[in-house]
Amino acid sequence: MQPSQFWTWAKTLSGFGQNADGSLSRLAFTASDVASRRWLQELWVSMHADVHIDGIGNVIGTVGDPPYILLSSHTDSVPHGGHYDGVLGVLAATFVLSQWDVHWGGLMVVDWSSEESSRFGMSTLGSRSACGEADTLDWHQTDKDGISLQDAAQKAFGYGSVPIWALPVSAIRAALELHIEQGTALANAHQPLAVVTAIAAPQRWVIALRGQANHSGSTLMADRHDALAAAAWLITRIEAASARWESAGLHATVTAVEVDPGASNVIAGAVRLLLDIRAQSADVLSTFSQAFDKECQEVQTLRGVHIDRRILSQEQPGHLSPEIIQVLAGQLRARGMSPYMTTSWPSHDSLTLCRHVPTGMLFVRNISGVSHQAGEAIDPQDIELGLGLYYQSVKALALGHNQSGRVLSS
Repeated sequence: MQPSQFWTWAKTLSGFGQNADGSLSRLAFTASDVASRRWLQELWVSMHADVHIDGIGNVIGTVGDPPYILLSSHTDSVPHGGHYDGVLGVLAATFVLSQWDVHWGGLMVVDWSSEESSRFGMSTLGSRSACGEADTLDWHQTDKDGISLQDAAQKAFGYGSVPIWALPVSAIRAALELHIEQGTALANAHQPLAVVTAIAAPQRWVIALRGQANHSGSTLMADRHDALAAAAWLITRIEAASARWESAGLHATVTAVEVDPGASNVIAGAVRLLLDIRAQSADVLSTFSQAFDKECQEVQTLRGVHIDRRILSQEQPGHLSPEIIQVLAGQLRARGMSPYMTTSWPSHDSLTLCRHVPTGMLFVRNISGVSHQAGEAIDPQDIELGLGLYYQSVKALALGHNQSGRVLSS
């Protein structure tokens, strides 16, 4: 197989939302997101797939008859993001589609909408909606410009009048996602590929601190109830706690700060923090939550402010299909490679899918080690190896066996 077409598609797709500095800003439901999905729809149609876009922007293509092997990822990005996060998986699915023989069985390819949480603070909106989890989403949540998720989806893809597609769970034999690694583990281990065994649970909390706005010049230090100073103290405690909890499988990061009134001569009366948490086990997440509440109580007492915590979105950790893991590992061994197993700290649409269908995931090494920025990079040789192994794994899944010949259960 010649993967040169992959780079042609990648270059075209990068034109939708590329910034002057080379980074990518293709946020969900924006004009560049809509245009890229229309382009992808036409590309898949040219490969003789039956393709449509649903009311939230999911692009769904099928060839052959069920049961299907589902290949999917996403093409929306964070602001000033890289060019491979999600895109690698969608174009890998496209590559397999271009080579597919319907005698092997049915193939389904999906570009999930709004996987990134950048715009509305909630991730994997497209896959969760398709999997019957739309009631877990706050459709009235607004972006920084005050536009609600509901209105953005309606304007972009006709949400409300165009139905949201429902994943036919009983017709899915297996799901597989190829994704760039968003860290340094593979580079440090000198491994081009990794088999993902589990995905950490993302939670996002809104932390509201309420103090008292006052004159920054005349208010005595003893009389202050500075919400921003209290927030700064809490942020440093969160960072220190994350370092302590890392070995237990938890990361916690304050990713956004809003200050009110935000005037040069006024003590902050209110601050809103957005906290992103990734946990590899539900028990660790629960214990951290209790410890965090105690920290907030102490800050409230010492700084004279009130702190509220609201869960914006939450999921549980996901474990991927042991049988698909064995298929991927078998393909690596067939190439003389020792399978490298890893847990994914970032969330993916595969976390949603694994709650409903047998799901597997394969990482390709990120040679820069950075993600969600323009420096994200992949070695072309790793791409060629990853595409080949991905293709052969999908074919093995379609034919219903792994390397030992054992039938894959549905």
